[in-house]
Amino acid sequence: MTASPAAVLEHRAPHDRTHGGRLVVERLPQLVRHRGTGPDLVLRWGSMPRAATVDVVVHLHGFSARGARMTLPDDKERRSGLDLSDPANPATRGRRTPTLLVLPRGHFHGGRRYSFPALTAPGALARLVDDALRRFSAATGVHATRGKLILTAHSGGGSALMAILRHADPDEVHAFDALYTDPAPLIAWARKRKAAGTGALRVLFRPGEGTAANSLRVAAALAPGSRTFRVERTRVAHDDIPRIFGWRLLADPGTDLPEAGGHGGPEHEAPSPGGPAQPLCEAIAKVAREQFRRWRPGRGAALTETDAAASALLREYYREGVGVTVSDAQLRSKAYQAGHPWSAVFVSYVMRRAGAGPAFRYSAAHQSYIRAARANRLRGDTANPFWAFRATEAVPRVGDLVCAARQDSGATYDNIGDARYRATHCDVVTDVRPGRIRVIGGNVGQTVGQTVGEKSLRTRPDGKLDLTGPQSRFFAVITCRRDGRHLPPAASTVPTGQDARIRRVMDLLVNTYHYPVNGAAGVVGNLIAESGVQPDRIEGSREDTPMRSADFTGRVRDFTPDEVRDRSTTARTGPRLPGIGLAQWTSANRRAGLFRHGFRGRVPGSAILSDLDAQVDYLVTELRGDYAAVDAVLRSPGVTADQAADVVVLKFERPAAVLDRPVGDPGVQEVLARRRAHAARALALHRSR
Repeated sequence: MTASPAAVLEHRAPHDRTHGGRLVVERLPQLVRHRGTGPDLVLRWGSMPRAATVDVVVHLHGFSARGARMTLPDDKERRSGLDLSDPANPATRGRRTPTLLVLPRGHFHGGRRYSFPALTAPGALARLVDDALRRFSAATGVHATRGKLILTAHSGGGSALMAILRHADPDEVHAFDALYTDPAPLIAWARKRKAAGTGALRVLFRPGEGTAANSLRVAAALAPGSRTFRVERTRVAHDDIPRIFGWRLLADPGTDLPEAGGHGGPEHEAPSPGGPAQPLCEAIAKVAREQFRRWRPGRGAALTETDAAASALLREYYREGVGVTVSDAQLRSKAYQAGHPWSAVFVSYVMRRAGAGPAFRYSAAHQSYIRAARANRLRGDTANPFWAFRATEAVPRVGDLVCAARQDSGATYDNIGDARYRATHCDVVTDVRPGRIRVIGGNVGQTVGQTVGEKSLRTRPDGKLDLTGPQSRFFAVITCRRDGRHLPPAASTVPTGQDARIRRVMDLLVNTYHYPVNGAAGVVGNLIAESGVQPDRIEGSREDTPMRSADFTGRVRDFTPDEVRDRSTTARTGPRLPGIGLAQWTSANRRAGLFRHGFRGRVPGSAILSDLDAQVDYLVTELRGDYAAVDAVLRSPGVTADQAADVVVLKFERPAAVLDRPVGDPGVQEVLARRRAHAARALALHRSR
C-alpha cells in the first residue's frame, strides 16, 4: 500500500522477509511549520524479517548553500551517512541489524541556515520515530518493534542534537563535525551512558575549525576514552565526513576509522605514551638533547656551572632565554650561582630555540610559566600550545615539561596560581618508554657541581608519572600541542584562595542544591574549621602544604592521592591521621564512600581529592541519606546561620572536642562560637558578590 502523499520505492520479498527499500514522504504533518522545499522525509531500510525489532537512525542535517531550494534527495540523502553498506562500493556490507534510516527536513530560516524546531521539544523526536515506523510497516508489511535509537548529526544539525539531548536518551550518538554549540547536554548524556556501560558516542571534527574546541571539551569530560566513546580528528572535507564514516559507525560504533587521527584526549588521561610527537614538541626535545651534549664537549665529562667553558653557554641561556646579561665573573662565582638558580632560564632558552614564540611565558622562575600554562588550561585557550595539568591527569609525552616542588615549598597544582612564591623545578621530556620517561633539565646537581643533566622517571602502566617515593614531589605536566589536541578545563577546578573557595561552595549549596543561604552558611562555616575549604587537605597538614603530614613512623612527608586513599592502619601505610577532604571525613566507611562516589557520570577515585565540586556533591549525598535529620534542619526556611552551624558540628561533623560532652560544656561552647563566626563570614562573602 502507499501512504499518500508519498512515493514508495521498494521490493517485497515473497515469503518471510522484505527487501531493502525507500519511502519518500512529501508532506509530514509534524514538520508542516518547517519552511523550505519538500519532500519532508526520506526513509530507507535494508532486508529484514517480516517480524523484527527494528533499530531507528535519525540524521539531523546541516546548513545548505542552496538555501530554501535545498531538497533531501538532491542535496542531503547521499551525504547523510545513512547507509547500510559502503556508498563507494555497495558490495561491501555494513550494518546487518534490521534498521530504519530516517532523514527529516529541517526548517529554513534564512541564508544557508537550517534548524529543527519541530523536533526539539520534549517528546517530539519520539513522535517522529513512531510515525516513521508506522509508515514503514504500512509500506512493507513488517511488524516492527522499536529497537535502539541512534542519533546522528552533521554540521549545523549539532545545535538541534544538543536541544534534543536535554530530554531524550538515545542509545548512540554520532556527531560529524557538528559541535559548534555548547556540548554540555551531550557530555551529560554520554557520562551517564558510559558510567552505565551502555551506549556509544563517536565525535569527528576538523582541527582548527569551529567545532574543535567543543569536541575537545567532550574528549576531556569522557576521560578515559574507550572503544565506543571516542573523539577523533580528521582531515576529510567537512561535507564528506558523514558519507565517509557514517556507514562504518552504523556497522560497528567501536570500529577504528581510516583517515581519523587518534582518540580524543580525556580529562584524566593524555594521549598514550609513544604517540607521535608534533613538530613544536619534537623541536623542544631536540634542543634539550643538543644542550645536554654541549655540556659534554668531545663526549667527555660534563661541565659544571662555574667552569670557564660553561660561562659562554650560560651567558647565551640568560641572554636568549630571559633577556638578561650576566658576566663571566658572576657565572664563575659560587656565591652568585647559589643565589641564582638557572633551571628556568634553561627551559626558557630551550623554548625560544624551539620556536615557541610568544605562547610561552619566559621567566627565570618556573612558577611563572607553570602559572601561565595552568591559566591557559583553565580558560580553555586552544590557541596556546602550552597547558598545565595535574600530574595525576596527564600522560607525559616528548616535548612536555614535568614539574615538581623544590626545597619543601609545598607547591601544588591548585596553589601554584596564587601570588605566593614557591620553589619549583621543571624538566623537558625527551624520550618515552614503557615504565619510564627520560627528562633533561638545567641546574641539576651531580657530585662535582650543577650542570645540564638527564635522568629517568618511573611511570605507571597507564603512562602517567609514578608519584610514590621521591617522585611524589611532581605535581604538574605542561603539555605541548600545536594542533589543539589539548584537554579542556576540568569540570571542577579548585578556586585559588580561601575566600574564592568559600564563595564557590556557597554558590553550589544555594544554587545547585537549593539550601537556604543560612543553612548553606552553617555548612560552610564548619568546612572552614575542618579544612579551610580545601578538598585536598589531609588531617594534621597546614593550609599551604595540604598533602603533607606525619606517617605512621612520625616522619612528616608529602602523600600522593593514592596513598591517602589506600591508608591502612594494619599495614601502617599512608598518613597516620585519617581525616581527609572538605569535611575531614575520618571513619573508614565515610572515607571509602568518598572515594567510591560517582559524580557527573564518572567515579573520580583518588582524584576526588582535587575535585571540590565532587566533594560537595558527596557531602550533600550524605546529608540526604544517613544525616537526613541534619538536612531537614538546614533546609528549614527559618533556620539561622548559628542554628545551622550548631547542628552540623554536633550531629554531622562531631569533632573530638564535642563528643560525649553536654552542649553547655565550656569547651563545646567555644567550638560552637568559632564555627558560628565562620558561618557569619561565609554568609557575608556570599552576600558581598
